[in-house]
Parts: sequence; C-alpha cells; structure tokens
Amino acid sequence: MEASESDDYARALQVALRYVSFRQRSVTEVRRRVGKEFSQPVVEQVLASLNRYGYLDDEDFARRWRDNRERRKPRGAFALRRELRAKGVANSIIDATLEGLDEADGAYRAGERRAQRWLERGDMPHGTFRRKMWDYLRRRGFASGVTRDTVARLWQDYGPGNG
Repeated sequence: MEASESDDYARALQVALRYVSFRQRSVTEVRRRVGKEFSQPVVEQVLASLNRYGYLDDEDFARRWRDNRERRKPRGAFALRRELRAKGVANSIIDATLEGLDEADGAYRAGERRAQRWLERGDMPHGTFRRKMWDYLRRRGFASGVTRDTVARLWQDYGPGNG
C-alpha cells in the first residue's frame, strides 16, 4: 500500500467510524457514505475492517430497526420492508427479520393516540373516523385486513359512549 493509499484508508476509516458512531448503519449505507469521497478499493478495505471489528452486521441492524419501529413509531410489514430495502438490506435478511411481526398490535398502538385525540370531543361521525383512521394506518404500511380490524376495534374502544 502506497503512502497516499494508506492516508486515504486512514481518512476513510475515520469517516466511516464517525458515521457509525451516531447509530448503527447497514453495509450499503456505509458504502454509499464512504464512496462519496474515496475510491472503490479503499471503500472495500474500510468495509472489511469494520466487518472484522463487528461494526457492520445487516442482520442485527435490521432486527434493531424493526424493534425500534415497534417501540417508537409502529409500522406495518410493507413500510418496514420498504425502509430496510432503502437502507440496502438484502431481501433474505428482511424476510427473516419481519417473520413473526405482530402487525395487529402495532396497528392498534399506532392508531390508539390518534383515536383518542380525534374522538375526545365526541362529535366525529363513524364514517369520518373510519376513513381517516384507514388512511392513517395504510400510510404506515399496515395490510388492509389488519387496518380494517384495527379501525373497528379502535371505534369500539374509543368511539362515542366507549371512551
């Protein structure tokens, strides 16, 4: 390795380490970030080093992404799949990560606060609530069947005379 290549590697490694220090990243995210400033061979060296030291693990990244979404901003399988693909995670890893995802629970938690807020005044008609909640949950990637059941359950739990 020449001196300039060695310098490039050291600088690229610093860029990558800074990038992964804020939050866990997928291999593709790091490749894109480091690839903006450095040559492909340097990028591959950096990725190999990060991999060797345990900084990059797409399976762990995908699992943590799903868990974080479930806790903070529940999303359906469609949305999670789209987000993970955008992060460059392989389809096989995405499939394994989303296996066993409880969409019904996530949809209920995603819609619960909205339902309380929308229905606290007690003057929202059922049809309006159903349309608004349907749109809200579908935008968050929940399947039609899950959305339909969740909208009915939320109306039953928080609709007029129930909240």
